[in-house]
Formats: sequence, C-alpha cells, structure tokens
Amino acid sequence: MRADVAKAVPVLASGVLYTDGGSRGNPGESGIGYVLQVVGSEGARVISSGGWYLGRATNNQAEYHALIWGLENALDLGFCDIQVKADSELLVKQLNKEYRVKNDKIKPLFALAEGLLSRFDTVSVSHVRRAYNSQADGLANAAMDNAGPVGDFARGYLEPTPELFATQEVPGGPGSQSPKPETTDRKGSRNMGKGSGIYTLTVKEHFDAAHALIGYPGECRNLHGHTWDVEASVQGTVLDEVGIVYDFKDLKRNLLAILDQFDHKYLNEVPPFDKMNSTAENLARVVYEQLGERLPEGIELVEVAVWESPIARLIYRQA
Repeated sequence: MRADVAKAVPVLASGVLYTDGGSRGNPGESGIGYVLQVVGSEGARVISSGGWYLGRATNNQAEYHALIWGLENALDLGFCDIQVKADSELLVKQLNKEYRVKNDKIKPLFALAEGLLSRFDTVSVSHVRRAYNSQADGLANAAMDNAGPVGDFARGYLEPTPELFATQEVPGGPGSQSPKPETTDRKGSRNMGKGSGIYTLTVKEHFDAAHALIGYPGECRNLHGHTWDVEASVQGTVLDEVGIVYDFKDLKRNLLAILDQFDHKYLNEVPPFDKMNSTAENLARVVYEQLGERLPEGIELVEVAVWESPIARLIYRQA
C-alpha cells in the first residue's frame, strides 16, 4: 500500500467509488478502472485511482472485476462507508437484488463483490450515466491501450482465475488447434492428457464469535466465545498456462468472504444460526454449502474442517 495515500485517508472515512469495465469484442481484450474519492467537510477529492489490463473477458465480467478491485482498494485504505457508482445497469440491479444472477461465470464474481461490500459499515450501489463515469472509463481504456496497469492505485489486482474467462472457440476457426486427448476418471473428473493427477489445495482462516447452544446438557448452553479455525480443501485436475490449478489467494478470499459474516458476532442472531444451533457440525456444513457456490467450473470442494480448539476438529464432506 502506498504510505502517502494511506495517511491521506481520514479514520472512519466515507468514500465514493466509481468503477467501469470494458471489452473490445465482448468477449475480447478488456480492462477495468476505478476512481475512489474521499468525502470530507471540504467536499469530495480523488484519493486513489487506477486501470488494470485483464486480457480476454466479456463486458459484464469486466464490470464486476472493476468493482471488486475498487472495493479492495477502498478497504485497504480504511474506508468504512462506501457509495458505489457504476454505469452498468445489470451490475447495479443484480447487487440491489432487482435482477437474478443467471450467468455461471458471473456468479462467483457476484458472490465475491457481495462479500467485500458486507465489510463496510454502510453501502449504497447506484447507477450513473456513462458521461458521469468518464474518469473510470478512461482508465479502463488506457489499461487496454497499454496492455498493462495505469494510475496510482493502492494495491494491484489479483490475476483473474482463468476459468472465469474461458470461452469456447469455434472448431476449425482462426488459430484453432487440435484438442489434447481427454479422459474421464472413475469420479468423472476431467483429466488433460496421459498421466494427469488430482491436485488438492487447503487454506485456513479464523473468526471470533460468541454463541449459546440451546438445549445442550452442559455449560455450553450458556453464552460463551470461540476462536474458530476453518480449513477448506478443494481439488482440480487441469493446470492453467502458468501451472496453477486454482490460486490459493482466490480460495482464501472466497473463504474470508463467508467467515466475515460471522466474525465478532453473536451467532444465535446471525442467519442461518438464528434458526439452528451453531454447532461445529452445522457451521462446517453451512460454510461448505456457501463456498461450493463460489468455486469456478472445474474446481471441486472436498471438505471443510472446523477447529473449536487446538485439539478438537470436525470435518464435513458430502457423502
């Protein structure tokens, strides 16, 4: 993080975030841009902005990546309240629950954006005309022109998970190549070429919360707290061009987005535990179900483990 930018943001600051993403071809070469303003007694002023080159993506994918990157910068810089302004009507209406998210490649981006938005104290997401979003649009286009980053952002953007941008090529079209031989193992996993194996990734995060187990025949029926450690393991068989099956950073980010809704809360009042006991069993299953919805195609969730103490672990996996 740039120290000069961080020092310039007041504690408990309110911010306005303009975001825009574009694609030249839809799908095609794409870029994203954001402009983050801090709101104070003297009005609004730009505190951070940037453009990032994505590579091949659709317009809608780029719009979501622009929002995610802007929110990450706002959180890193200490903003507590955020007003999001975007010229994508689809993105705005999906985040405001006016439209359903039907596209499988947008679903994980939508879930990630929701998780980031939940970390602010107050949030609003509204639509602006493109003419009023020219700065973010200009940064996105500059990134596409340069095929690289531009601006004075506080943090760079994580490279997108390749599965999110996968597009089908027309067989026999320009640049097409003969497909590599594929096999299917006994569990239906996709294996590329002879000698493929299964890669398993595990990440671990924690959260602090209080709860009371209703009906429990012991002291745990009284209000008490835990530091829960949560492990998530996923697996896949196909490596990208870099040699990665799935980025650890993406898995940790998705897991944190789920755990943040429970962190420093009284679980008995937080859905779905307002209707069920927040036992390690139920917690592991809820995290498993929510995390499974965020994973891209080709990545399978293996198990979720919950540690109630350094010597007590429960594992949930589907039968």
